[in-house]
Amino acid sequence: MKKKKIYVCCGTGIATSTVISKKVRAVLDEKRIPYEISQCTVQEVASKVSTSKPDMIVSSTTVTGDVGDVPVVIGRSFLTGLKKQETIDEILAILQD
Repeated sequence: MKKKKIYVCCGTGIATSTVISKKVRAVLDEKRIPYEISQCTVQEVASKVSTSKPDMIVSSTTVTGDVGDVPVVIGRSFLTGLKKQETIDEILAILQD
């Protein structure tokens, strides 16, 4: 399986995206899915996608910029714990080859 490129974004690109990123890493490590995760702000994700298209974006909030056909998963459940398994299942479904 090729390494999956994932952008994790939040309002500032620091605190919330770090928490979500750690939890996504844990899921992917457990499933032995190779990955590369980059953190950024919601405002800069569209420009990042235009230069280097990821396999998926995990965001703490709605992504308003144009990210084309890149799947966006709202990762708020990694913060609240509510419907966390549904989010994990959605991530894994997107990343399956």
